[in-house]
Amino acid sequence: MGRILSLENIPILGPIVKRIDQEGESFFEAGRTLVEFLRRMARSIRANNFDEVRCCYDPAFQGRRLGLTECVRDSEWDGISRMVFRADETLITAQLAADEWRAWFADFQEIETVELHVHRLEEWRTPDRFTAVVRFEAIGTRQGELVAGIDRAHFRMAWRITQDGPRLYEQSLVEGDRIIGRDMLFQDISAQSGIDFKNEYYPGFLNQPLKFAMLLYGPGGITTVDYDNDGFYDLFIPDGVSSRLFRNRRDGTFEDVTEAAGLSGLDGASCGIFADYDNDGFKDLFVSRTFRPNQLFHNNGDGTFRDVTRESGIGEDSCTTAAGWGDYDNDGYLDLYVGRYLDPRKCIPTTFYARNGEPNQLYHNNGDGTFTNVTKRAGVGETGLCLAVVWGDFNDDGYSDLYVVNDFGRKTLYRNNGNGTFTDITSKSNTLAYGAGMNASFADYDNDGRFDYYVTHIRSEFAWFAESPTIKRYMLSCLRQGTWMTDMPLFWEIVRQSGVDLVSVFQQMSSGNTLLRNKGDETFENTTEKANANPPGWFWGASFADFDNDGWQDLYATNGWVYNKKDTELELEFLHNVVTHPKIYKTGIYFDPEHFRTESWHGWERNRYLHNNGDGTFIEVGRATGTDLVLNSRSVAVADFWNRGVLDMAVAASGDKHALLKNFVGTRRNWLQVELVGRRSNRDAVGARVTIYAGGKLQAREVVLGDGYGSQNTLRQHFGLDQHRVIEKLIVRWPASGTVQTFTNVAANQIVEITEGIDALVRKDYRSVSEVVRVPVTV
Repeated sequence: MGRILSLENIPILGPIVKRIDQEGESFFEAGRTLVEFLRRMARSIRANNFDEVRCCYDPAFQGRRLGLTECVRDSEWDGISRMVFRADETLITAQLAADEWRAWFADFQEIETVELHVHRLEEWRTPDRFTAVVRFEAIGTRQGELVAGIDRAHFRMAWRITQDGPRLYEQSLVEGDRIIGRDMLFQDISAQSGIDFKNEYYPGFLNQPLKFAMLLYGPGGITTVDYDNDGFYDLFIPDGVSSRLFRNRRDGTFEDVTEAAGLSGLDGASCGIFADYDNDGFKDLFVSRTFRPNQLFHNNGDGTFRDVTRESGIGEDSCTTAAGWGDYDNDGYLDLYVGRYLDPRKCIPTTFYARNGEPNQLYHNNGDGTFTNVTKRAGVGETGLCLAVVWGDFNDDGYSDLYVVNDFGRKTLYRNNGNGTFTDITSKSNTLAYGAGMNASFADYDNDGRFDYYVTHIRSEFAWFAESPTIKRYMLSCLRQGTWMTDMPLFWEIVRQSGVDLVSVFQQMSSGNTLLRNKGDETFENTTEKANANPPGWFWGASFADFDNDGWQDLYATNGWVYNKKDTELELEFLHNVVTHPKIYKTGIYFDPEHFRTESWHGWERNRYLHNNGDGTFIEVGRATGTDLVLNSRSVAVADFWNRGVLDMAVAASGDKHALLKNFVGTRRNWLQVELVGRRSNRDAVGARVTIYAGGKLQAREVVLGDGYGSQNTLRQHFGLDQHRVIEKLIVRWPASGTVQTFTNVAANQIVEITEGIDALVRKDYRSVSEVVRVPVTV
C-alpha cells in the first residue's frame, strides 16, 4: 500500500492540505445537515404533525407556494391521468407554507410514503446559508379514489443556519406532477402460476470468509425460453441453492420439471442462457456458476438435457455473472461470450473505478459441437467487473458488435472488424458510461431505425456528494494513507479516456441510468436527461418492450439492494468512509454485512416502468400500472407467455419471492409477432433484423440472445400496431447470408414464422392443447 505521509508537516503543502480538509468536511457536513433536516420534515408530514412542519420554516421566510394543491390536467391514456403542479410567484409567509402542506395532506385518505431528498447541493460555502434542489415523492390514496397515485416534484429551497439548526427561508417549484392509474394494467399472478418461490443465497457466500461479502446480495437471474418447442414460453430461474426449470402448462400455470429434465443440483447460478448452438432445432443451455466451472447442457429434444461441458471445450471459468450468444463471424453457428466478475474470496473492487475482474472469454463455435477460446486473438478480454453483455449490429455493417457493461467503472464497446477481431471504440463513440453498470439493452427506442444502448446504474440519493471538495479530499486521503500506489494508475486511465475533469466523471458514476442514442455515425449521444430515462434507485435488469402495443417500446427496470430495517440508509456513511479512510476500505470491511448489520442500503425501493411518449421521452408510471414492485428485484424477462398478443414480465428477486406480471393493457390494441428460422444463418436467427412499416411509421427489432442482467427475453419479435390492422411492409435482413426478404400487406393480430430464403409467411396457431396447427398465410 505504501507508507502514510504526514503532508501537514511539509511547510509548502500544510496550508493547502488544511484547506482541502476543511472544505471537504464543510461540504459533507452541509449536505448531511440538509439530508437529516429533510428526513425529519418528511416524517413530520407523514405523521400529520404540522406544528413540527411549521418549525421547519424560518420566521422571516419569504418563499413561494410549491403548487401541491394546484394541479392542472395534462394528459390521459389507458386510464392513467397526469396532472402537473402549478405555483404562482406570490410571496407567502412561513405559516402559509406550512398550511399548504397541511392542505395537501388533508386531501388523502391514506398515505404510504413521503420522501424528501437532496437532489443537488447548489450553495454551501457561506456558513449561514445553504441552497439545494430537493426531490419530493409521495404515494397515497386521495379522498374519493379507490387506488393510490404518486406525486413527484423538484423544489429549489434555501436555508438559514441558526443555533437551533437549519430553517427554510426560501422555496419555489421547479417542476412537479401527479400520476394516477384507475385500471388494472398488470397483475402479479406468481402465486397462482406456481413460480413464487423464494430466491436463496448461495451457500458458498455464507460458509466461508469473503473479502467482498456484498456479492451475497447480487445474483437473481431469470430466463424465458420455449425449450420444448410447443409454442409456449417456459421459465428457467437460476438460484443460489437450486436453479429450476418450469414448463408452461398453457393454462396459466407452470410445472417444475427440473429433475425430469436432468438439471438438478445447479447451485450458485447467476444466469441461464438458452441457444441452439448446434442448429438441431432445440435450444441448449449455458449456465454460469460462481465458485465452480460453468456448464453447457445439450437439449436432447425429448424434454431432457445432457451435460456436454467437458466435450464442448468450454473452459473452466468461474465467477461468471453474464453471458451472451452471437454469431460474430457470420458462419451460421452461435458463439458464446462469457462475462465474469472478480473472485470475492480474494479481492474487492479496487476503487470506484476497478479493473481487477476475472477476464471475460469468447468461445468460437466450431460447428461440430465444440468451441475454441479465441479471446486473445479477437481482442475482447475485458477485465472490468462484468455484469452484463449484449451483441448487436449498432453500425449496420452486417456484423454483430459487442457491448460489455461493468460494475465499478466503464463500459466497453467493441466494434466487429469483420475478420474475427474487434476494436475498442468506447471513448471515440461516447459509450464509456461511467458508473456501477448492471444491465445492457440494445433497442431502437425512438423508432429511427438505429439501435441504441441503455445501461442501468446506481442513482444515489447522495449524488450531490460527488463535487470538487469530495474529489480533492479523496485524492488527499489516498496520498496520506498510502493507497495511491494502487489507485492513481486507475485515475490516470480515466484521464487518458475522458480528460482531467474528474468531477464530471465521479458525478456520472453516481448519477444513475444511461441512455445512449445512436447518431448513425458510429457515435452516440447521451440523451438520458432529455429523455427522462433515469428514475431514482439502485437498478439491475431492464427490458425494452411495447407493453401497451402503441408502437413505441417502453422500458421496465428492476430496483433495490439490501432490504434490512426500514427507514434506514447507510450509503452516506459508506461514501464518507471511502473518501476519508481509503486504507480501511481496502480491507473490505465496509462491504461486510456484519459491519452494517441491520441497516438498509437502497432498500425497499420500487421497480420503475417508463412509458414511451413517442417523442423521444419517457414518463415513469410504475404505480399507475401496478408494476412498482417492492421486491428487491434483480432481473426481468419478457415474453408473451399465453400467446395473447401482449408481452408479460417475469421478475426475479434476491432473497425474496419471484413475480409474474400478466399484461392487460396491451390487449386494447393490435399487434404482430414474428418468429424467425435461420438456415444459412444460425437457426435462432440471432443478429437478424426485422423492420416493419405500419401507418407509414417504422419500427425495428434485432434478435438478441442474452441481454439485460442475468436474463433472456423472448426471441419472438413483438410489434405493437396501435389501431393499424395491416403492416404495409415487413422486411427481414439475415446476418450470415445477407438475404433480405420483403413481405407486404401483412394482417395484424397473428404470429407468423419466416424461414430464411423462403418467401412465404406461415401463420402459427398455438392452442391450449398439444398440437400446433401451421396454416399458410396468403400475402
